[in-house]
Amino acid sequence: MTQQITVGNAIVYAGNNLDVLPTLADNSVDSIVCDPPYELGFMGKSWDNSGIAYSVELWQECLRVLKPGGHLLAFSGSRTYHRMVVAIEDAGF
Repeated sequence: MTQQITVGNAIVYAGNNLDVLPTLADNSVDSIVCDPPYELGFMGKSWDNSGIAYSVELWQECLRVLKPGGHLLAFSGSRTYHRMVVAIEDAGF
């Protein structure tokens, strides 16, 4: 479920990136701040072993919606950040 919150002149989208990003226009976002699964299989939970953080297609979609000069801030685990960074780089960042 996506939630849209307006704060001053900013809109915050709280939801799954796979649901929210396709609904946004090209070059329409100033900043993306996200905390994708760290892909550690935390406590055997499937949500933390989805592979989404390594999805080049996801990061390409982020690049598509970001305005030129926009910022991406993506959190990751210290043991797996390098894999996420490679996917982000492969997407064109």
